[in-house]
Amino acid sequence: MTETTTNTQTHQPSGAPEPGGRGLTGAAAALAYAGALPLIFIAVIIWARPPGEDVLLRQLAALYGGLLLAFFGGVRWGIAAMRRQGPDFRSLAGAVAPLLLAIPVFLMSIDPLRIALIAVALPVLLVDDLAATKKGSGAPGWYLAVRIPLTVMLELALLAIVIRILLY
Repeated sequence: MTETTTNTQTHQPSGAPEPGGRGLTGAAAALAYAGALPLIFIAVIIWARPPGEDVLLRQLAALYGGLLLAFFGGVRWGIAAMRRQGPDFRSLAGAVAPLLLAIPVFLMSIDPLRIALIAVALPVLLVDDLAATKKGSGAPGWYLAVRIPLTVMLELALLAIVIRILLY
């Protein structure tokens, strides 16, 4: 039987691949960036269409953004559940928060506000994730190495969508 050591700073087995490399982190990066493509495509199509013909696309962007918030909450729940000492109330509450932020996105009818809420929530969650990781209670380093550029991609797409909506 082989012994597995764990890097205590990143919570991953020693010798685990880095982002962009082979294995799980390469797959995670590819799938994460592919997950940004729907919002990027929506942003491009909204800018290519005449004003007023983008209502369905704006609704789709808000729906997808709300789902992304819920997904990041699920990631946070999984990270909390994997802690050696078990999850604490604060980390589980932090995992539920993105879903609670998504509820208004699904219920509001004003698209620029819905999309702006997502655009504000994503970097706030990222900053909190970075702080938790710095304290040693957050995601492994490879996850944040994927998450930071992913958040930038999502933010640019959301910003492009909001600007287009507000211009017309």
